[in-house]
Amino acid sequence: MKKILIYLITLLAFSFGGEEHGHEEEIHLTDKQIKLLGIKLYEVKREPVGKIVKMPAEVEENPLLNYVVYSPVEGIVRKLYKKEGDLVKKGEPLAEVYSPELANLIGEVRTAKVRMESARKLYERYKKLYEQKVIKYTLFYNAMVEYERAKGEYEALLSKLKSFGEVKGYNLVLRSPGKGYVVKQNVVLGESVGLDNFLFKIHSHEVVWVYGWADEKSAKDIKEGMKGTALSHEDRLPCRVDYIGHEVDRKTRRVKVRCVAQNKNHVLKPGMFVELLVKTQGEPAILIPKNAVQEIEGKKVVFVRTEEGFEARPVTILKELNGYYVVLEGLKEGERIAVTGTVFLKTKLVGVEEGGHAH
Repeated sequence: MKKILIYLITLLAFSFGGEEHGHEEEIHLTDKQIKLLGIKLYEVKREPVGKIVKMPAEVEENPLLNYVVYSPVEGIVRKLYKKEGDLVKKGEPLAEVYSPELANLIGEVRTAKVRMESARKLYERYKKLYEQKVIKYTLFYNAMVEYERAKGEYEALLSKLKSFGEVKGYNLVLRSPGKGYVVKQNVVLGESVGLDNFLFKIHSHEVVWVYGWADEKSAKDIKEGMKGTALSHEDRLPCRVDYIGHEVDRKTRRVKVRCVAQNKNHVLKPGMFVELLVKTQGEPAILIPKNAVQEIEGKKVVFVRTEEGFEARPVTILKELNGYYVVLEGLKEGERIAVTGTVFLKTKLVGVEEGGHAH
């Protein structure tokens, strides 16, 4: 296949030849010939010229997505729905806790409801009698006041009961406040729990924090909102800078940089050491791929698309940057240059030296 390609290029070189002599800067090719040769074009444009800042980093949990579950009442664990290692969704039941305090409150609520209903019936009966002028206003007023008092007491107790959460029989149902994995189970069935004992720790690792340490000089170029990449072995995870430290570590002379990463497939785990790459931004400049540049007689040259084919144009390179050249002079925005087939174009322009090597 390689021999056929070399033969085809040689044949095309001869078939397209005869129009350039010596080291002319114009190479005449039609659109059909360019397509046949597989020459691809790149439109020149200005882009912010930044750099990639590399730094050591460590993965940490996002505390905004970590949950600790306590029982709001003292009691005994009567039922467990989840165990350590389980994935739970927000609102899923974790456990049921029986509480004497809760049982007493439920009894008070029921008693208060009975009193309220009795007071309501008496109030409604006296209201009709008063409207019929059978009883005095004092009796009707006292019945109304008693009903309002009983109603207020019942509603206050009911509100207190609801403040504990969902009640099932005499048990309090504890539900997960968020989605994540149960990383710590601190209770067993039948165990007594109090207000100072947590039952479960739940961590969501869908979003993690990646803390990097940038040197003082590089830290000046990093801004909030810049894009980054967390590298772990063969895995690359995009992230975004959301915090830059306000002080330099006195021992390492580095500045803390935090990136937020969407942890797809849970690639990153808290405590893992990774490499953090942050792409900084600079002033806009013309960037072109390195493979678009050839060297002819000691000069850097690119092949600019023209109506007739291509023009070999010298360019001044400022520096190399992540597989691109920053061009200082020689190109304008909107121009199109060849990025493949440049060796052929160079050979077509300068010919082949003795020994079969092009300039």
